[in-house]
Amino acid sequence: MMRFLTLLVLSIFLSSPAQAFTAGTGMFDDLEFVADTRIPGPAGSTLSLCHTTRDFRILGYTISSDVTGYALATDACTAQSQRAFSPEQMRTAQQLELIDAGISPVAENTLERTFNNIAIWLAIVLALFAVIWRRIKSLLGMDLRGPLRKKAASRILTAMCHAGRCDGLVDAKEIARISNTANRLTRRSVKASEVIRITDHLDPALGEEDFIALGRGLRDSEKDLMMQGVFYISIANGRVLPSEYDFMTGLAHGIGMPGEDFRRVMNLALGDLDRYPPA
Repeated sequence: MMRFLTLLVLSIFLSSPAQAFTAGTGMFDDLEFVADTRIPGPAGSTLSLCHTTRDFRILGYTISSDVTGYALATDACTAQSQRAFSPEQMRTAQQLELIDAGISPVAENTLERTFNNIAIWLAIVLALFAVIWRRIKSLLGMDLRGPLRKKAASRILTAMCHAGRCDGLVDAKEIARISNTANRLTRRSVKASEVIRITDHLDPALGEEDFIALGRGLRDSEKDLMMQGVFYISIANGRVLPSEYDFMTGLAHGIGMPGEDFRRVMNLALGDLDRYPPA
């Protein structure tokens, strides 16, 4: 879906009206067969009445199509050569019984075609809005869908336990702080005994691969919550030790968090200190 929408946006904003942006993508003129006529054509054949259309395509698939007029062409409107056919010419041909009189002399979209065009563009707009909204929520660290996935919640808790161990000691207050913060951020129940179990089995020496593993498979919003929790635990004592700073920067690098997101999430954690003062 993301690849499709990216191509769509590029096609809309970068392609010229008369030429395709890439092969099979862009605006195209086409013919659609309407009816056979009695108008003589080359080599004793008769011409076909066609709709001329303006189509928007992506990778060869027609997304929307608008009727722009009538034309006459050979081979049931499959031939390249054509000639425009005005409403006045259409009426004259119908009076001479060369074209079925039941066909509208003015070429225009049917109600069904208009509805289909509106429906497909509405679906595309809604899909784009959904993708943009998800990205905004991710950038803001928002997740309104309830408890986090178990994998994400477990990784966040482990990262906070690492942050608590950076000063070499995780006392009772810090255990309670980690548990409460994990409850708040992940919306899952985290007991103090679970914090103790994790901290007792942590490897204090983390390498680059360990940091990468903490973020592997997590969504952007989940990585934001991880860093937010780590920031909160690290700065809750009113100071940041060199070991804590090294852990935070190593984690941010390992999970691929840009500098602007690093600062944004740090500000969120500072706000949390005001809303949820450490005990």
